[in-house]
Amino acid sequence: MTLQNPSKHARVAADALARLVTDVQSGRAAWPHPQGLRQTTDDLIRIADHLAATAQQMATALAAAPHTPAHRPHPALTSLHQAGQAAATAASHLRQARRTTH
Repeated sequence: MTLQNPSKHARVAADALARLVTDVQSGRAAWPHPQGLRQTTDDLIRIADHLAATAQQMATALAAAPHTPAHRPHPALTSLHQAGQAAATAASHLRQARRTTH
């Protein structure tokens, strides 16, 4: 079985979020009803949860890479862990926003 390159998935997700921002900023998209806001918040929670998991998986892959000496962690490991924690925090804030959106 051939391994897939997960970077393709990240690129598609990044492009979709970029389109969302561009469309809202240009006025081509809007949230006229609270239900749309709630649904978008739910989707952003999913994105943040999966971003956190992906950052942690990337850190694990980097730590296991053969070029990483066991006695000296790769400098990106800390940053990837922090990115994962920040994404988990973002998901928590989005959940709070979702609970208070009427």
